[in-house]
Amino acid sequence: MAPRVRIVAVNDVYSLENLPRLRTLVHHHATHHPADLFLVTLAGDFLAPSILSSLDAGRGMVDCLNHVPITHAILGNHEDDLEVDALRARLRELTCTVLMTNVRGLDDSFPTHQILDVAGIKLGLVGVVDGDPTLYRRAPFGGARVDPANVAARDEADRLLAMGCTSVIAITHQRVLDDRALCLTHPAFPVVIGGHEHDALVEQIERTWLVKAPAEAVQAVVIDIEWAPEPMVRVRLDSVADYEEDAALRARVDKHLVRVRELETATLLLLDEGHRLSSIGTRYRQTSMGTLICSRLRDALGAEGCLFNGGGIRGMREYTGRLTYGDLKTEVPFDNEIVVARLPGAVIRDAIATSRAKAPAESGGFLQVDDGIVVDERHQIVAIHGAPFDPERLYSIALVRNLFEGMDHVLPLVRFARERPEAVPVKTTGREVKVVLIRAFASLLWEQLGGFVAIDANGDGMVTPQELVDAIARVSNQPPSEMAARVVLEALDVNRDQRISPDEK
Repeated sequence: MAPRVRIVAVNDVYSLENLPRLRTLVHHHATHHPADLFLVTLAGDFLAPSILSSLDAGRGMVDCLNHVPITHAILGNHEDDLEVDALRARLRELTCTVLMTNVRGLDDSFPTHQILDVAGIKLGLVGVVDGDPTLYRRAPFGGARVDPANVAARDEADRLLAMGCTSVIAITHQRVLDDRALCLTHPAFPVVIGGHEHDALVEQIERTWLVKAPAEAVQAVVIDIEWAPEPMVRVRLDSVADYEEDAALRARVDKHLVRVRELETATLLLLDEGHRLSSIGTRYRQTSMGTLICSRLRDALGAEGCLFNGGGIRGMREYTGRLTYGDLKTEVPFDNEIVVARLPGAVIRDAIATSRAKAPAESGGFLQVDDGIVVDERHQIVAIHGAPFDPERLYSIALVRNLFEGMDHVLPLVRFARERPEAVPVKTTGREVKVVLIRAFASLLWEQLGGFVAIDANGDGMVTPQELVDAIARVSNQPPSEMAARVVLEALDVNRDQRISPDEK
């Protein structure tokens, strides 16, 4: 029999929901189709972004992935959404091999490659992530050095071949065009297992198969490689829906998701007595909810302004007393990707005016603006970010990425994207709106409660969940909310520089 390896590959897994079925799929392939070596790979973007990871810094995802189990993982650009200390901790908690072929300085205890034995032949593995700064909101991975992905993968593969490896497989998290370029290098990789895009891809480029599974583990790519003596590759997609859930992993998933369900009633924002927050009429007028959402997104993303389509704010309600996460989900129900783009003032001006041209008739494209964008009664911009409006200036503006692709027909944004495609942030480089807003509201709630000194009731230099619960109840006269306290502690990493007792971790 020729040496054979079977690989089950997934990527871009943000939710836990499909992992119980993936566990059964993995077990099926490991036991019913025995090979000389069996691998389960994860090509990046698994620790973020998600609501759960915003609450537990990726702990639940790591716990469940360890029970799939994954054998090899690499970084994706969204792993950088975690603070660097939390990222290092989660990667160390993974029971799989984490490959960092082109990332140096994050944690150099992780290997740049691995050599595996397949019935007497040596198989090398490398793993790279795209270091393009436009894919990140800051210097990647705490300022680690991220070498060019394809150069690093090729150089490491050549070293492995010189060390006696028969073949090398590359696991990547980068754009498909870059993956295709890697497939054209020589000597050929039998397979490049990619991540980053969210759609399934299986194609052969000369002697190399390029494969990407769809996001969220709805399908896995199943790869068989036999050496007889040259590598022969067979590839297919396998749907997790065809498998029963693993009961033990489902119980583990549900235990972690209790946090998300409890979040429904958690206080995110305290409203002043007598103040009404309204989302009524977001499709034809500026509303206080629209202003709040835009202002919080602007600040959380470090932008100078924010535009948000009124059709994406759906609650049509008034709020008094407080705003909860359940309220936020009602108001912003869609999993839209928010990005920051550099836009000329003239484009912003035309986008707002065009989106509001039919008012008072309703339009889903009616652009809500933040509290720093001043618009007159004719929907003309007077100021942005506290300064007089300049149509020639470039402004950093937070907005839903799909507006560039024609959502709600805000044509000046579509034209800009068509004429300046390089100025539009790449897909999947942004963050989900609700994930950003949770952190933004946590920061605002922290300020409303008076900050660290006011909340640290016993003055021991550490804020506990109970102290936050007491502060929320004291200031708001609302029922105590353990989950609201956990949201703030996790989102703001309040005790990062403090000594945290084991029962509070």
